[in-house]
Amino acid sequence: MQPCDFTTLIAAAAELRANWLPARVEQIFQRDRTHLYIALRTIDRRGWLTLSWHSQAARVCIGEAPPKEPDTFTFSDQLRHQIKGLALVEIATISPWERVLDFQFARRPGDPILWHLYAEIMGKYSNAILANGEGAIVTAAHQVTADQSSVRPILTGQPYTVPPTLTDPIPSLQESQQRWQERVSLIPGTLRRNLLTNYRGLSSALVVSMAQAAGIDANRTTESLTELEWQNLFQKWQEWLHILEAEEFKPGWAETGYTVLGWGMTQPAETVGELLDRYYGDRLNEQEFKQLRHQLAQKLKSILAKLQVKQQTFRDRLQQSDKADIYRQQADLLMAYLHEWQPGMKQITLNDFET
Repeated sequence: MQPCDFTTLIAAAAELRANWLPARVEQIFQRDRTHLYIALRTIDRRGWLTLSWHSQAARVCIGEAPPKEPDTFTFSDQLRHQIKGLALVEIATISPWERVLDFQFARRPGDPILWHLYAEIMGKYSNAILANGEGAIVTAAHQVTADQSSVRPILTGQPYTVPPTLTDPIPSLQESQQRWQERVSLIPGTLRRNLLTNYRGLSSALVVSMAQAAGIDANRTTESLTELEWQNLFQKWQEWLHILEAEEFKPGWAETGYTVLGWGMTQPAETVGELLDRYYGDRLNEQEFKQLRHQLAQKLKSILAKLQVKQQTFRDRLQQSDKADIYRQQADLLMAYLHEWQPGMKQITLNDFET
């Protein structure tokens, strides 16, 4: 499953800021252990904000309404008590090149911020955390104790801290091709690995699509690239940075997933939200179907094995009942000729009554 990387998160945030601020929080619903839905109403529209911290499908987008099922989760219950009825007034990034969005809530636009809902979209480390205006954690979708992480525990009452800062260099439009090329090719290796290990904000899917857009296989070694290929790749690198800076995204379907940059697009999508909601919704439905199919197959296998045992038992009993008359006749013969039996005999031949 294609992860929601930094570029996708920025595209989703840009779309939300453009179309859904400010908005009144009308409802909050948690579907399962990793999906939260917030009903937003603006002056001209109403929709459901999906916030997921699923290990494979973490995302933030406007999507379909959740199913009408009972909500028994304490996380959503606490959110209802704190932010329902308030206004979502800002969606900010907590620091450059971090995959964390800060959803800020106040009584009305222009008022002091009362609550922060942090959406940390970081793969298996994804989380959703509610903090008050002073930055103290009130609740979290997934609490992390000091035993689980000495670097960054996430506990109620503790101050919210940003994830550990990455040490990789930050991509920059001001960096020259020569400096960029030297950094990427300093240690021999594949283009994919060298880009991922030398710059933050990248994902495997982004690097592959960037290389393909430049006409290069991402698994080629850096020392095998020609000067023209380096130029083409650097052009795509800067194109990516320009798109991020201008927030001019082109969402659409790609051959093996989706894109928000327009590279390798096979079919455009109307919005980033529609694209993410459908992609991850379909993939999660496929996973659920496969799990149910596996469970049903295991259940049927178990039932079939039990039925086969019962079938064999019935066959044995039926065979025994077919021989019941023979056993009865032989018993009568033994009783009639009991005087001919001698101690130590293992078999005896007798004339039956009829023949």
